Amino acid sequence: MNQSFELTPNRLRELRGFAIAARLLNFSRAAHEAGCTPSVLSRRIAALEQAVGGKLFLRTTRRVTLTPRGEQLLAHCERLDAVMLAMAAELRPQDGEPAGRLCVHLPGSYGRLCVAPVLARFALKHPQIRIEAVYDDTYADLVAGRIDLAVRVGRLADSQLVARRVGSMRRHLCAAPAYLATAPALRDPAELKAHRCVAFSGLRTGTLWQFSQGRRRRSVRIDPVLSCNDSMATREALLAGVGIGIQGDYMADPLVARGKLVVVLPEWELSTSPIQLVWLPGADRAPALRALIDFLSSELQVAARLPS
Repeated sequence: MNQSFELTPNRLRELRGFAIAARLLNFSRAAHEAGCTPSVLSRRIAALEQAVGGKLFLRTTRRVTLTPRGEQLLAHCERLDAVMLAMAAELRPQDGEPAGRLCVHLPGSYGRLCVAPVLARFALKHPQIRIEAVYDDTYADLVAGRIDLAVRVGRLADSQLVARRVGSMRRHLCAAPAYLATAPALRDPAELKAHRCVAFSGLRTGTLWQFSQGRRRRSVRIDPVLSCNDSMATREALLAGVGIGIQGDYMADPLVARGKLVVVLPEWELSTSPIQLVWLPGADRAPALRALIDFLSSELQVAARLPS
């Protein structure tokens, strides 16, 4: 950056507008979030480009991307933002209402069915906190995705994250009564080879279904007639009578209680996965994130103890 670069109030506005635009890669949405018009935002970024001596964005009619200079400046902005957040956390009165913006990453079906109602109650309780909730079954890197908190189902791959367990998820082998009425008998997992199976492609073991009964183990490689990357779509296929599939207890239990689905081979157990909140070390010093972690922990642990 050139020697005339100074952190004046105008420059800080320019940096804030740039950081928002760099995160969203959409000038119209960035201008709305920054509280200005797209033309004002463009002028601020142009002034910033002149100050740093280079282009920050590559803009075409189809997309917006950061230049290497833009990536460098964004890294500086993120460090500055982290310092400001830490300072706010240290200086905020203990009895003050937490405020700020949080990005939360949630697994698709579990997030929609179990966490979304809790987030809604949290939003009502803390109106000064703005939440961006992303529902997605793919793995998300908290640093690269600028994610404050994630809900993870299953074993953690990243030991550098801070984790708090809030529950567990059991899995059931299920089918609709209509399918079972005409399907071959099923007394052992090995007999799944003769059945129509519906698979959730996000399962860690893929099409290798693993069962246990005491010390006995069975592993069956199924050839699914339908494979989905969304467990709610898998549920709909099972309800329609397409075949047999695996469902998490939070989806299966209510449907089994209503007779919509039947648990198949109940004497054989499938894996149970921990449900955990994860965040970056030190991030919970921010009051808004600490409030969300504590609220989700309490509400989800209570929900896990309630009967279906």
